[in-house]
Amino acid sequence: MGRTQEFAVFYRHFDLPANFPLIALLGPTWVSLPEPIRRIHFHNCLEIGYLYEGSGVFCVDGELVPVEAPCITLVPQNMPHFTRAAEGSLCRWNWLYTDPLRLLPHLSPQTANALRHFLLGLSPANFAFSGAEHPQAHALLRMVLEEMGDSRPNGQEVVREMMGALFLVLLRRQGGDAPRRSVNRRMASIEPAISHIAANYMNDVSVEALAELCHVSVSHFRRLFKQVLGWAPQEYLQIIRVDRACAMLYNCDYSIAQIAENVGYPTTSSFNRQFKRLYGMSPSRWRQKIRGEENPVVTAYFNALPQTTMQFFPTEYDSYERTEEE
Repeated sequence: MGRTQEFAVFYRHFDLPANFPLIALLGPTWVSLPEPIRRIHFHNCLEIGYLYEGSGVFCVDGELVPVEAPCITLVPQNMPHFTRAAEGSLCRWNWLYTDPLRLLPHLSPQTANALRHFLLGLSPANFAFSGAEHPQAHALLRMVLEEMGDSRPNGQEVVREMMGALFLVLLRRQGGDAPRRSVNRRMASIEPAISHIAANYMNDVSVEALAELCHVSVSHFRRLFKQVLGWAPQEYLQIIRVDRACAMLYNCDYSIAQIAENVGYPTTSSFNRQFKRLYGMSPSRWRQKIRGEENPVVTAYFNALPQTTMQFFPTEYDSYERTEEE
């Protein structure tokens, strides 16, 4: 295990269905290649990975952790990470994205609190669970993935029960108090602002309010936010708004004006301007392009999801020209 260099950090959002907050990315599409790590990302929810083929490294919280199939990885929300296959290898994954406490609302208060502390205690030193050391957890997760891949009667109820058993098994193997989570201090210091933007992007969000949430001065908050994520706070807000607009453009038939209003833009023209700044084309042109045949694997996958599930893998803004906040 070793420290990595600094990388660009990106946010990826998952709209978890309210009635069943669990999304599964299954099949042979999800692979890690032996390519250099140039960027890492973080999510708004817990990521559960199942490495069923290959070996490589998991870059999490700035450290490189070796992983080898079969392996389960747990990455809490707002923890930067990335995967890379070993030279000559190809890592094949299945992924689950969830909010465990929403998925399992009937846990006792004591168990729910233990699970919360367990997830907060995850760090690069203890986030991976090998098949040899955790056979029960692996068996349970494989059954969850199988259920999520089929449309069986009472499937959601079965998955809830198995997910509850999975977390209880991991809690039992953990034992004692969970170690303190080793999140990068700078990232941890702006987590309240990141979470607030994720929940309130459609409303007015002031830098002053974000700084107050993080208990720092406005000037220090601006500098820190820019250092950690590479964007000024208001730039990041625009990125999140456009990202959520992309999900609606891809999944829904809402008008451009309605989408603009839903994600917090006062006018359609201001939405069009920000969208073109990020993607180099209008929202309507982007919708036409992304719904075409340029990415048939992803299109087919999301077309097969329930209609209540809204999700999109955004372009990571390679061409976005970052500017200093005025």
